Amino acid sequence: VVGGGGDQAAGAVGAGAVVERTSFVSLGTSGVYFVPDSTYRPNPAGGVHAFCHALPGMWHQMSVVLSAASALTWVTRLTGAASEAAVVDEVKASGVGPSSVYFLPYLSGERTPHNDPNALGAFVGLDHDVDRARLVYAVLEGVAFAVADGQRVLEEAGASIGEVTVIGGGSRSTYWGRILSAALGRPLTYREDAAVGPALGAARLAALGHAGGSPAVVCPQAPVVESVEASPEEIARSQERFATYRALYLDLKERFPALHDT
Repeated sequence: VVGGGGDQAAGAVGAGAVVERTSFVSLGTSGVYFVPDSTYRPNPAGGVHAFCHALPGMWHQMSVVLSAASALTWVTRLTGAASEAAVVDEVKASGVGPSSVYFLPYLSGERTPHNDPNALGAFVGLDHDVDRARLVYAVLEGVAFAVADGQRVLEEAGASIGEVTVIGGGSRSTYWGRILSAALGRPLTYREDAAVGPALGAARLAALGHAGGSPAVVCPQAPVVESVEASPEEIARSQERFATYRALYLDLKERFPALHDT
């Protein structure tokens, strides 16, 4: 019998995130920023998860956003679009970008960095000119900002992030990836079989337990398909908007509990 791992740790083994500086962002129903580390680096005040990895002598830090690709699914249904892919293509074709509209993606409360079960989603900055494309762009940007908020507290914990690979259903859109790259202020890597993770990781753990070997050799990362990097101008603009995004949560935080009671 070979010991396995939790879904994220096994997914990391499947993605080849088994040594330091091989991090990933998973854009699934939730959003996970996973950082392997040889050192235990907690930051409980920032909602950082710090656990043993599924491999001997390794730890990992995680930030967790409760609504990531699920926020895109929600706004797709809300606006009557045909599919997530179709509505992202519509946004891309429209040429819209950052606007007065901000989105707080707290549709299921939020974990990192707030640990706030009362947090609620919100659109802020609507006017008569706002159409579906602007709403969807705000959702893509809002999720990216939530992931960036997680990166902020990971860095405060001293996490050794290094290269960041994007996996999960949201990895199908490099358009979203460019928005995410701007929010994180770093390039992002896209690899083959980006949606494959925990099942492959469990198989790799079984192989290591049965035959041994180096995790770095037995659990390689998939070949790179594409790298996405926002321009310095996009990053600077995103950082300004990120400050507003964070302020909006603080402005609304004390009102959320009462809204649950109405």
